[in-house]
Amino acid sequence: MSKALVAVRRFRKFNERGAATAEYAVTMVAACGIGGILIALLKSSAMLSLLKAIINFALKAAGLDVQI
Repeated sequence: MSKALVAVRRFRKFNERGAATAEYAVTMVAACGIGGILIALLKSSAMLSLLKAIINFALKAAGLDVQI
């Protein structure tokens, strides 16, 4: 292996030292954003009625006559 290639590899490792931490930070920000969007959607009346219908269907399929 040439000395220039070894030098480039050492330089690359030094420059990418905090790359994993930055990637985790971007992932966490994206996950929080998606979570916020999901919370906003689930608070809407349309989604709330859809969830209630799904739960009532599951309860009826289980043989329970409970309405939520």
